Amino acid sequence: MATPYFTIAPCQYVLCQNEVTMKLYLHQVVQGQPNQNQVAIVPSNQPAGFGTIAVNDWTVIDGPNPNAKIVARAKGMHIQADQANAGWYTSLLIIFEDGRFKGSSLQALGITASTGEFAIIGGTGEFKMARGTIKYNIVLNTPNVESIRELNIQAFYTPETPPAAQGAITIVNATGQAPD
Repeated sequence: MATPYFTIAPCQYVLCQNEVTMKLYLHQVVQGQPNQNQVAIVPSNQPAGFGTIAVNDWTVIDGPNPNAKIVARAKGMHIQADQANAGWYTSLLIIFEDGRFKGSSLQALGITASTGEFAIIGGTGEFKMARGTIKYNIVLNTPNVESIRELNIQAFYTPETPPAAQGAITIVNATGQAPD
């Protein structure tokens, strides 16, 4: 009989989850402007710019003013994935630079439009195993210069040491037996 290539261990405690909600603002400055924080790396001559790929290092700030305090950066890329309209597929990692969450991150993706929602599909540090949503809408838009989006973040994540895990835990293999 072959050895199974996996093991399944039943959870010995109820998974403890924390919820965080935040209101932050994403500041986007287009290419060619002072303090630009995005650049098209693959241009396109297709209608609506279909296929254009840009990278970004957008600032995430604590208020709707462009000079508000930077609390994080949204690093990633966006791809013009709509042949008829502005429909940018966006993948970004929001890396916190300030305060309690410094060094932690949230991974999000979705379509960037004037209003919409990104899916939070992961995180690191304080936000380990995060999931949730970021609902956004534009609060400032100067075409071909800059925009600011209000971000309403709701995420669930697993704390580093759940209270139930502070006692002894028995690890078992696929057959339900403790390893030798």
